[in-house]
Amino acid sequence: MIAHVFVDAENISPTVTFKVIEHFGKEHTITKVDIIAKEDTLPAKYRALDEKLYRVQNCFYGKNSADMWLCLEMVRAIIDEPDLELIIIVSSDKDFLPAIKFAADFEKKIFVVSNGAGHKVLAEQLRTLRVAPESVELKDYRFKFGEVPLKFEKFLPQLSFFTKKFFFDREERIKFILVKKGEQLVEMPFVAGMNLYTFGRVLRELNILTRDEAVKSFVAQSFLKIFRGKVYFRTEEEISIPTPAEQVEKFFMDNAAQIRTIFVKHNEKLSEVPFVDGMPLGIFGQMLREKKIIGKSASTSAVAVNSLLAVRDDKVFLHAEENLEAAYDLTIKDTGEYFERHAAERTIFVKHNQKLFEVPFADGMPLELFGKLLREKNIIGKSVSATSVAKKSLLDVRDGKVFLCGEERLIELVAESTGNLDDYFAQNPFTANIFVKHNGDLFDIPFVDGMPLNLFEKLLRDKKIIGRHSSAIKVAANSLLEVHDERVWLIDESELEAAQDDLENNVDGYLNAHALDIRTATIGHGGESFSIPFVDGMPLKVFGKLLRERKIIDRKTLPEDVAARNLFAVRDGKIYRQ
Repeated sequence: MIAHVFVDAENISPTVTFKVIEHFGKEHTITKVDIIAKEDTLPAKYRALDEKLYRVQNCFYGKNSADMWLCLEMVRAIIDEPDLELIIIVSSDKDFLPAIKFAADFEKKIFVVSNGAGHKVLAEQLRTLRVAPESVELKDYRFKFGEVPLKFEKFLPQLSFFTKKFFFDREERIKFILVKKGEQLVEMPFVAGMNLYTFGRVLRELNILTRDEAVKSFVAQSFLKIFRGKVYFRTEEEISIPTPAEQVEKFFMDNAAQIRTIFVKHNEKLSEVPFVDGMPLGIFGQMLREKKIIGKSASTSAVAVNSLLAVRDDKVFLHAEENLEAAYDLTIKDTGEYFERHAAERTIFVKHNQKLFEVPFADGMPLELFGKLLREKNIIGKSVSATSVAKKSLLDVRDGKVFLCGEERLIELVAESTGNLDDYFAQNPFTANIFVKHNGDLFDIPFVDGMPLNLFEKLLRDKKIIGRHSSAIKVAANSLLEVHDERVWLIDESELEAAQDDLENNVDGYLNAHALDIRTATIGHGGESFSIPFVDGMPLKVFGKLLRERKIIDRKTLPEDVAARNLFAVRDGKIYRQ
């Protein structure tokens, strides 16, 4: 189309003007650009332009003189330029309505390009003037002048600039989904992968959710899911997964022949429920919640234990008859009742604040009852840990119970309380020497398989292998040792290969193993540049850990996105230079 551009230079910057001309010049033939402003307000970039295309109009003085001049020039162009088909007005004012009406009456197409702030009011005024809707298009230069999808147009008046820009920048990815508002289904725009904050903002701007309603629960009921802080469509497979209530019903249907009735105890009340020996703990908990026996915050495991049930490997079992007495002990909350059942047990001495106190004791008594006993006898206060008193008194605490120590554990507890590791290794018959690795160096140290982690850590610090801020667990991992139950163990020979693979996914371990292949790479993120060690073909998982350890990205940022922005290639879970 043959086009003439009119620029209100008093409220539109030269940068916007030149972008408008570049954008619309690709599809239309622009014959003239009138730049209208007072001489003393004209920006320098509007001076010394190509006079064949640009014409600077000095509108002299007066508050509205630029708007009046723009209207007059439009009328003149409509009369004097018979081939003119399109008028492009670049202005954030609305004082040129009469000229738009005049142009529409002469069957000219009009584009109004502005910051969009007054588009809603302008559209209403055009309707009042009975200007044909197809004659005028309102363009917002903040949104790259994109055409508004017809289906999306009805949502625009309710959306803020931030939300509009989000959708315009992702125009090709907009989907329109149905969500539930009360008892009604309503339509809303959606972009798969939008972050949870933006999704919640859209819901509230469209009055689908109030400020008091939770976005996460809304996502769950709308066939959507949250992954790493972003909202996605659920797959058909995920949608078909039964609800927790349906899972409970299906479980009991599948195990109908094994169902029996038992009583469970909660808040001193007994409730009769169906039960299958070995049922999953999650199903057991969901069943208790459906029957209103427990609330959302109650511990399913605690209810099982108080009901004389056993919890192992996330399943719930009936106790064997010979174990019922020990199970009952775990439910007792009164020390008097407990010692009535264990009257034949001994008395021992416990140590606290350099004083010794004689107390009754049953080997294997629950830690909770042991702490209650110490408080009842005013040995410790509310804030003191019963565990620490037990260890200082050379008692062993494990699995929530307190025991008298065997010889090996006694040696450990003495070492923990005195810090004397030489005696610990001298008295332990299983002491052997091993090598540990830290910062690329090997160190020969004494070691006991299964030694407490705190003693292992003290040993490394005493020998100046690690400093205050280094992790003993990390040293253990790099030395092919494993840590569990707060103890350090030699890895079984059959598991060494798998442990080596795990080490490869550890940043330090990986870089140590590929030291000769390391090169320095520069990456950009968040407007900054960072130099990092890089191995061509390194696992994407290691690359992500490296970026997080150096605080280049946070947990919400995907390393593959950083790789793509820095022109790295990702193939088969590994990252390569392009």
